[in-house]
Amino acid sequence: MQKITKNNGIVLDGLIIGKASKSIAPTIYLNSYYMHFTHGMSLEEILEDIISAYKENNDVVLGDMRALLDFNYLNDKVAFKLIQREKNKELLKAVPYIEFLDLAVVFYLILDEHKGGQMTALIHNSHMESWGVGKEELYRLAEKNTPILLPPEIKTMKDVMRDFFRKNFEELWVDNMLDDLLEFDLENPALYVLSNRKYINGAGCILYDECLRNFAILQNTDIIILPSSVHETILVPDRDNLDYKELQSMVTEINLSEVPEEDILSNRIYKYSIHDCRISLIV
Repeated sequence: MQKITKNNGIVLDGLIIGKASKSIAPTIYLNSYYMHFTHGMSLEEILEDIISAYKENNDVVLGDMRALLDFNYLNDKVAFKLIQREKNKELLKAVPYIEFLDLAVVFYLILDEHKGGQMTALIHNSHMESWGVGKEELYRLAEKNTPILLPPEIKTMKDVMRDFFRKNFEELWVDNMLDDLLEFDLENPALYVLSNRKYINGAGCILYDECLRNFAILQNTDIIILPSSVHETILVPDRDNLDYKELQSMVTEINLSEVPEEDILSNRIYKYSIHDCRISLIV
């Protein structure tokens, strides 16, 4: 058992089950299981789920661990993600980062892809020192690698909701329901979701070269960026006198009521300018 600090200073209880013959082991976080237990999930069901999670992730093979000591083996594995600067003050003392508005660009290694997800490792100052590289070099590599490792994807909100519900309900019923719920309304702004194809740390896509620029050109207007979570942002073409304060209040309310605390990115909103190709804070 280990206490593990996650994004936004959240501390989780990690159960690490490992084998003496292996140098890596999956970490299974127990906090959500406790919540399920208080809502009626049996201990037997929880144990079965933990065992299943372990089996799904136990087949990860990293290879020669000595490769982690040689940065030449890691050049194409460096990626970046965005986190909130204020809530991660303690973490940022220990990791290299670059300031971006009220956020921080931090770096991590994508070491493996497997059926249970990704195996990643956050890059700390100690790693950077042992490798003999600076944060500018990390950013250069991450700027090149991240769009390749995690390609961007922009979908309409309707398409995102349809994909979500199709996983759980009968397809024709979903299509009919969404047509009723999300019928086009000229009075409401069009909403688009920007993430990567893995929907992991997808907010970082706003930093990809040409991603927002191409979208703004397609929409022929500036783009308002709503930080939905660390995993995705919502893009709103800036038309029809949008009420920025109302949008900012909406982001704050959703963060408080709907987004897990460790996934919150920011309560601020941003604008991408089609003229100078820059992102700036609005409120």
